[in-house]
Amino acid sequence: MHRRLWALGAMATLLLSGCGSSTASSSSSNSKQITITFDAMEYSAASNKYFPAFVKEFEASHPNIHVHLRVINWSLGHQVLDTEIGGGHAPNVAIIGTRWLPSYVNSGLLVPLTSFMTPTFSKEFYPAALASIRYKNVQYSLPEAMSIRLMVYNKSLFSKAGISGPPKTWSQLATDAIKIHRITGQSGYGLVGSQVETSLDYWYTMWGFGGHIFRNGRGTLTSAPDLKALEYLDNLIKSGGTEPNVTASTRAGLETQFSSGKVGMMIDGPWLVKEALANHIPVGVASIPAQPGVSPLNPAITDSMVMFKGPNEKASWEFMKFMFTKPIRTTFDKTEGMLPTMKTVGAESYFEKSPVFRPYLKALSGPTRHEPVVPHFDAISLAVTNAVEAAYSHVTSPQQALSQANAKVTAALK
Repeated sequence: MHRRLWALGAMATLLLSGCGSSTASSSSSNSKQITITFDAMEYSAASNKYFPAFVKEFEASHPNIHVHLRVINWSLGHQVLDTEIGGGHAPNVAIIGTRWLPSYVNSGLLVPLTSFMTPTFSKEFYPAALASIRYKNVQYSLPEAMSIRLMVYNKSLFSKAGISGPPKTWSQLATDAIKIHRITGQSGYGLVGSQVETSLDYWYTMWGFGGHIFRNGRGTLTSAPDLKALEYLDNLIKSGGTEPNVTASTRAGLETQFSSGKVGMMIDGPWLVKEALANHIPVGVASIPAQPGVSPLNPAITDSMVMFKGPNEKASWEFMKFMFTKPIRTTFDKTEGMLPTMKTVGAESYFEKSPVFRPYLKALSGPTRHEPVVPHFDAISLAVTNAVEAAYSHVTSPQQALSQANAKVTAALK
C-alpha cells in the first residue's frame, strides 16, 4: 500500500537488507537453528529501522529461529516477489498488496491461516480489517496496514473563499473548488491524474455517483453513473476546479502541495492530516461526497501479511503472531500514520483522542467499500487508469475511454 496506499510512485532503487540478530545465531546450542525469510515492503525510510528492530526483538525471544529480512521498495515489490517465486525461492512470510492475494491463492502458493488462528486471536482485530482481506471465505492473510480515505480540507482556504464547511455532494464540491481557485488563486480540488492512483480518485467519484467497476463478472464502466462520474471530473478540470496539469499530478506531489497550503481539499488518509498539522495548516476531515440518493461510502484500503507454503510453517506462524502483538503494531501504525487493525491498539489514547486518527477510526465503524479482492485486479486497475488519463488529456472522450476500458475489464474477469 505504501504509506500513501497504492501510490506506487516512480521506480526507485530496490532496497534489500539481509538482517538477523547475531545473538540468535549463537544461542541455539541446545536445538537446531531454523531460518525463515521475511520480505517486508518499504513504507517509508523508517521501514529500514523498525523492521530490523522487530526482527532483532523476535530473535531474542525465539533463539532457535533466525529471520532473514529483506526490505523491498513498494514500487518493485510485486515484481521481486514473482521473480523469487519463479526461481523457487519464495519467502516464508511476506507483506503484499491485498490485490495480489487472489493470484497467489489460485496458484496454490499460500497457507490458509485458519488452522493457526484461534478465536481469541481473531477477536483482537477489527472485523472490517479481517473481512476486507478474506478471499473465497478463507483467511489467507492478516491485515498488515489499513487506511480509510476521507475528504481532507484546508479550513483557511475555505474561510477565505467564504465556504462554511466541506461539500456533501459532488455538485457542491465543483462549486466550492472553482470558488476557492477564483478567490484564493490556489487549487480547489487535488485530483490524481498520473500513475496507478489515477483509477482510485476516479473510483471515489464513481462510487459517489452510484457506479461500480464491475458486477456479475462483467465490467460496468459504460453504465450511466460511471460515465457521468468521468464526465464530471473532466468538466471540473476544464473549469479550473483542480490543479493545473492534472495528468502530471501524483498522489505524493499533491500531498506535498496540500501540506504547503496550496490545495483546498483532496481525498486522502490520516498521514496527510498529520503532515498538514505539522506544517500548521488548519485542516478538517469529512466523509467523501455523494450525489443525492447515493449513500456515502468511505473507501478502505489494505495490505496483507501472508505465509507461503514451504518448510518451517510453525516457525513462520510464530513470527507472524509476534508481528501482531500490541507493541509492534503500535510502533508501526504510529510511525507510518496507519489506522490500527487491532482493537487494543485503536483503544490507545494516541489514536482514540487524536485529531488525526479519531475521524478515521470513527469512519471504520461506518459503511466502507474495499477494493475488490478478485484475480487480475492489477489488469483491471491499469485499464481504468489508462482510460481516465486518456480522457483527462483529451486523447479521447470519456465515453470512448470507458468503452475501451470496459472491454478489458470484462476480459480480465473471465
